[in-house]
Amino acid sequence: MQCWWWLLARQGHLIRNITGHCAGSVPLFLGVPCLPTGCLPSVDPNSEDRSNASHKEVESSRTGELSPLVEEQRGYNLRPRKDDSVTIARRREQQNHKEAEILRQKELDEHVRRASNRIREIISKMPKQRDKEDEDLKNRTEIINTDTSGVMEMEKWRPYFLQPDIGLFKTTLKGTSWAVEELALQVAPSVVALQSVTAIREDPFYCSGTIFESYRKTCSIVTVANLVKNCPDKDELAEGLEINVCLQNHQTCIGKLLYHDFYYNVCVVQIESPVHLPKQDFNSNIGVINFDESCSRDVVALGRGKETRTLMVNTGRIVPKSSDFDCEELLVSTCRISKAHVGGPLMNFDGDFVGLNYYHHKETPFIPSFIVLKCLQQFKLFRKVVRPWHGLRVRTLFGEGCNEFKKMQNSFCGTTGVIIQKIEEQSSAKTSGLNEGDIMNCVNGVYFSNAAELGGILLDIGTMYMLDCQRVQQLDDSNKMCIKFGVRGCEHERTIVVDKPTPSGLNRWPFPKPIIVKKYIEGVLEEEEWYAIES
Repeated sequence: MQCWWWLLARQGHLIRNITGHCAGSVPLFLGVPCLPTGCLPSVDPNSEDRSNASHKEVESSRTGELSPLVEEQRGYNLRPRKDDSVTIARRREQQNHKEAEILRQKELDEHVRRASNRIREIISKMPKQRDKEDEDLKNRTEIINTDTSGVMEMEKWRPYFLQPDIGLFKTTLKGTSWAVEELALQVAPSVVALQSVTAIREDPFYCSGTIFESYRKTCSIVTVANLVKNCPDKDELAEGLEINVCLQNHQTCIGKLLYHDFYYNVCVVQIESPVHLPKQDFNSNIGVINFDESCSRDVVALGRGKETRTLMVNTGRIVPKSSDFDCEELLVSTCRISKAHVGGPLMNFDGDFVGLNYYHHKETPFIPSFIVLKCLQQFKLFRKVVRPWHGLRVRTLFGEGCNEFKKMQNSFCGTTGVIIQKIEEQSSAKTSGLNEGDIMNCVNGVYFSNAAELGGILLDIGTMYMLDCQRVQQLDDSNKMCIKFGVRGCEHERTIVVDKPTPSGLNRWPFPKPIIVKKYIEGVLEEEEWYAIES
């Protein structure tokens, strides 16, 4: 009998655990009433806690959340992943780069804000009727090379000679590595600053240049032809041209224009130096711009500052991208230079000059060194540059950047060369069988990889043409050039009969016009500030 009551009590306890009824309730189980809690024998007090914990875990699994107990249990099994040194260094470098970019942007915004406030202050103090009172003529502010719309959009004004601090290193020697610093110091005496003044242009033009020829105290300097133009947008040789050349020792020499070519935007200036200056040869190797070859493309852009005349250094890399300018032979590096450093050399980490820099506010286009070298050779031979005009506008296959270059390489099974973008109307190429969209990779039996190599081959053809003309001492219709192009997918070559030894059109080399703010006090120029409008 006692055993029977004990079984009933045990069943009541199990029912409470299953149904969740509170103490004191009397549910039915198989028709037998359960006894009150006080009549039940003693049981384990921790069993109900374990059951509640299990019940909570089941409920948490239904909602997709982990209970605190499970989280606590799993926490003992978590182990932090240890990153290797390369990953840690990469993260630290990325973080430093982000912080530097943020700081640089803040500095630039602050500089622009101060410049805008300064311009507003200058404009507000400008006299309304300067020609009525002598006092206003003595104390005045002039703005050159702008109009009313330019004044209204002064928020877009930027310091003209702002030195971009973008690249792998800072823009001074102390910010570079020792290897770059050593190379730059070796070639520093050959990098000069130039300034030109014309009879028409009110503002002087500043640029940099490289001494490529030196005999005793006579030196020849190669730089951009913008130096000798009346206006950056017009291909006209300036009248009343005066050229000043500043050397490394801050001595100034008078320069004389020897040659110029507006197609490649190259000119040669000669000076008589008080001291002997070393020369630097441009490299004729085309491997540095051939992206099918494996070689280092780390480069350094050099130039001389406008005011301090110190050597400026910007480092970067040559990238597979074509420039936005018309010149097909231009390539692009990630070095960033100011407008005063245009015409300076581009040097690789082996100390070879691989290009001549030009200016763009988003990138740095450059003319490859072997193109510059061929132009200099033709200057000596013919006093001009001869490049056969075939009537084709072409573009390098990797012109849209690395990703597009890889896609195109995969699509064309590793094909290199140039693609025809446009065929001029008044040219013999119209009847040659060539079409827009054709890919060319061979000229006169010589294969090329990009537009720069094609330009070099055409310069060689022009040189041979001029030498033949000099040998027979005539230049008539019998001396026409025949250029044969190999087209991908075609068995036969396409022939173009060239009747013009030089291009009929010229490339555009846009250069921002400076906005000059001059402040006069008692008739004397007290302050001069330069700005430019760039998007």
